[in-house]
Amino acid sequence: MLYIDPVACILCQACVPVCPVQAIYDEADLPPEWAHWVGLNAERAPTLPVIEEKQTPLKAGA
Repeated sequence: MLYIDPVACILCQACVPVCPVQAIYDEADLPPEWAHWVGLNAERAPTLPVIEEKQTPLKAGA
């Protein structure tokens, strides 16, 4: 699972169309049932390493 730091995000929306599971939304389009993830991203993203290169996806069930 990846987290987006809302403080570091520059709102360019480049990640929205490339998310393989369509799990990233522009804040204005965020469905209400997913609103709780905003706080979780803000909490967890700053504590994790920054991913700067594309990585091989994990296999299903891994």
